Amino acid sequence: RNSSTSPGRGYGNGVIQVLKKLSSFQLSDVYQPARDQFNGRGSFGNGGAMRTAPFALTFPDRADVKRFARLGAMLTHSCSLGYNGAILQALAVHFSLQGALDLPLQFINNLIAEMEEVEDNKETRNDARILKEAEKPFCERLHRVRDLMNRSKVSIEEVISELGNGIAALHSVPTAIFCVLHCLQPLEGLPESYGGLERTIAYSLALGGDTDTIACMAGAIAGAHYGIEAFPQSWIRCCEGAEDADVNAERLHKLYHQFPQGGRSEKVKQQWYREENQSGAKTGVK
Repeated sequence: RNSSTSPGRGYGNGVIQVLKKLSSFQLSDVYQPARDQFNGRGSFGNGGAMRTAPFALTFPDRADVKRFARLGAMLTHSCSLGYNGAILQALAVHFSLQGALDLPLQFINNLIAEMEEVEDNKETRNDARILKEAEKPFCERLHRVRDLMNRSKVSIEEVISELGNGIAALHSVPTAIFCVLHCLQPLEGLPESYGGLERTIAYSLALGGDTDTIACMAGAIAGAHYGIEAFPQSWIRCCEGAEDADVNAERLHKLYHQFPQGGRSEKVKQQWYREENQSGAKTGVK
């Protein structure tokens, strides 16, 4: 709906075509429009990752975060390098909510361990081979993030060279994660009055490239760590839709606390999976 009412907001042409097809009453498989993109190869862009934070805010259980981040991203990004980027971003927000950024090295090691499992499949290997990337592309990039963390000084040029700042999920999600980790402590060149979240956003913008998406993803991870109090009121006043975001945040918070830590109640879980299977039977998606 937003793409049709505000077409000048810079939606990519591929996504616009997917959204048009998704609005059709004749559609029988909601995942088919995304699969049709780019001659059947699907998109590996970062749009799915940019939108994935709510899954981490809704589900306490890590398996559910990964599952629904993947399904949500596949509506627009059917290439594994697209939806795996969304999974990584959701996991980063999930771990941040648990306070994992208090131990930065453990945080990145946990992400590597999770992505080792996520990328251990034929689809990822095939897509990586076609795109001439490492066998487990996001794991390889996360190792680069860890290496950069261990350096005493890192230039913006080095970050761009090692991680990227482009529209592909592979060239932006690990970059956003590095921005958060790099800005946990005060940085030379940024105002001393800036807190961690402000540093993260400012540094993300300084990288250039796909700044809005990288800053959005880095801000989601950092925001989960620092909390709403870290956002300057002047920033909130300048943000379009801030009141709507606040209302939706309250709803997500209530959903999160409906489920016990470690997973949903068995009754609720069975109901959700039953509804999902019924939907799959109608659309051809399992």
